[in-house]
Amino acid sequence: MKKLFYLFLILFSLSNYSQTKSEETLGYACGYSGSETKLVSKFDSLLFEKKYKSIKSLLFSKIPGENFLAVVLCRRLANEKIITLTKLETERITQLFKSEQKVPLCGGCTYNEEIEISKLLANQENTTAAMEFFFRVQ
Repeated sequence: MKKLFYLFLILFSLSNYSQTKSEETLGYACGYSGSETKLVSKFDSLLFEKKYKSIKSLLFSKIPGENFLAVVLCRRLANEKIITLTKLETERITQLFKSEQKVPLCGGCTYNEEIEISKLLANQENTTAAMEFFFRVQ
């Protein structure tokens, strides 16, 4: 009976962990359906609804995927003069370019990896992929 209890406890813990991670996963075409993750969908909604303050506030989130997307979108919106970044926000972006926090990524139904925010931001392909997804209509 004890073994069964421990097995159940381990399986429940793993299930809980995987659900939490899926909320934080960055992906534009994940799983069998090839759809965006909840994280990407959240930013898509914020951008569509022009909730720029909310996007800026996510620069300070504890979720690395939110940090990455907030940096990419804030820089683009600031370049287009849609928003103005404060000194604190600019400093936070600089910090995030050096961050070693890992962002869980997915693509398709089998690709899963974790990459540091600094490496994601340094790689032009990653920022271009985000721009193409979020500004596909414009």
